Amino acid sequence: MPRTPSILENEHARAIGGLLAVVSILVVFGGMSAFTAAYMLVLIGGIAAADWLVDARELPDETSQGVYGVLVVAAAAFVALTSSGGMPAVVAVVGLLAAFGGWTVLDAYTAFRYEDDDTHAFLRGVDDDGTEAMLRMQTMNAVNQELKNADGPRTPSELADALDMTETRVEPALSYLASKGHAERVEDGYRATPPRWGRLHPVVAFARWLPRRVLAPARRLRV
Repeated sequence: MPRTPSILENEHARAIGGLLAVVSILVVFGGMSAFTAAYMLVLIGGIAAADWLVDARELPDETSQGVYGVLVVAAAAFVALTSSGGMPAVVAVVGLLAAFGGWTVLDAYTAFRYEDDDTHAFLRGVDDDGTEAMLRMQTMNAVNQELKNADGPRTPSELADALDMTETRVEPALSYLASKGHAERVEDGYRATPPRWGRLHPVVAFARWLPRRVLAPARRLRV
């Protein structure tokens, strides 16, 4: 007869239990109010409980993100209700929390309802296989570093030999790097794309990425 797993063996249960212990200590020895303690349990415990439910019921990954957004909106309401007066700083914090929470819920819903069909082939089929996802990321990083260290273009075959990999592993990684602007295809193979903005390249890349990420829910709704 198979052994029934103990609840203590569940990482989500241990996380919730640890949270209960910490909050209890803060209430007893730190003077935390019961209202604040209850809200901490709802906010942080809610995230852990949502992750537990997602794993147990095999719910969509976006479920956790949606619950997180709802809890952030609840945090905004908590700050508004427990703060005295309408200080500009408080209003700004409440507004930012509410906006971020609402955006998170909308992003989770649109990602689930209108799945992006432009996912690169290199990233497909790894959602339920953590080992394969890690292997692909390691392959991509190794190929990217090898291109950066090379003194000229490299073919997939040359990269495969240098990294002791198969071409079937290297080629999708090269295609993905090229699609993200980290590599470019030339006549003699592939080469690393030189930073267009020098040392400011990471900052510029982030500044270009952020608006696209923020507007992603609206873009999905228009499709």
